[in-house]
Amino acid sequence: MLPERQKLVLKEIVDRYIREREPVSSRMILEDYGLAVSSATVRNDMSALEVAGYVDKPHSSSGRIPTKLGYRFFVDWLLDLSELSRNERLDLVETRDMRCLEVGETLRQTAFLLGNVTGYVGFVVPPALEETHLERVALARMDPGLALLVIVSDVGIVQHGLVPLEQDLSEEDVQRVTRAINENLRGVSLDEVRKLSLDQGGEGWHDRPVRAALDVLHRLLDRRAYRRLYVEGISNLVGDLEKVVPEEAMGQLVRLIHAVQDEDSFIEGIREARQGRHGLVINVGDCPLPNLSEYSVVTSDVRPHSGIVGVIAPLWMDYGRAFSATTYVANRLEGILTASLARKDVEA
Repeated sequence: MLPERQKLVLKEIVDRYIREREPVSSRMILEDYGLAVSSATVRNDMSALEVAGYVDKPHSSSGRIPTKLGYRFFVDWLLDLSELSRNERLDLVETRDMRCLEVGETLRQTAFLLGNVTGYVGFVVPPALEETHLERVALARMDPGLALLVIVSDVGIVQHGLVPLEQDLSEEDVQRVTRAINENLRGVSLDEVRKLSLDQGGEGWHDRPVRAALDVLHRLLDRRAYRRLYVEGISNLVGDLEKVVPEEAMGQLVRLIHAVQDEDSFIEGIREARQGRHGLVINVGDCPLPNLSEYSVVTSDVRPHSGIVGVIAPLWMDYGRAFSATTYVANRLEGILTASLARKDVEA
């Protein structure tokens, strides 16, 4: 347990380093914060913090910089303190208006918004197919031999694609195809729909037009199953990394890109890092993914499904801004999905 004055010194070292990206000396702390102690006392506190592993001294004549343990202490202290300004909240509200959008586009825009607001990397892990259910499908004739199939889940439109039709298929036939699918599959998880055998089903299920639509439905959900991560804003980190670790900047960016390109491993690592917890979770250089050991990851879950939104940034990120932006965007996305579900219940 750190003495109170050392806690104060450590908070000021981390805060100053996040803002300036330069090693922090005892003189800087005394000048900036006006502590009623001597420079020697602050130096002794900094030495004690170094021995305890909270700060490090990159050069013999330099000041101190935070370690992962130091950032972790700062994160725990800061969790309940930070809040986005009123104007930034309004900007977010205007950007994410409460509409039922195509799910993929909604999630991509959410990742972009989070990256743009924080200046870091924003990402969204969509709700899993097994936790998302079919609301309905819709078929619309495009020409005598083609129809547009739209899959609507309980959180919005998931995918759409073209279905080949027999030339003489009437509008009444198209409605019959739609009815057969919806009566058999409404409320079934999308993962079960994706794995459904064409040998299953009720009346009219084996008609050729129905089977053609089901074949397209399966292929669209297969495609959706492999689109499991939305990432925006990697370019936001270029300038910051080049300023602080110029000789390592490119290597850190490459490792980050490799981490997010392996979607399965990335999602598994993020879920493992959260350990089933709800709300905000912060990993300071200890996310269980080797390529993210130089980064902090801030995440929040999105209910009623198992989606996750988050921010990735170097250890010296502005934690307060990342916390409040991630929490707010997660709540906003949750509101969009909840409102979508409520509208469908009313319509039903």
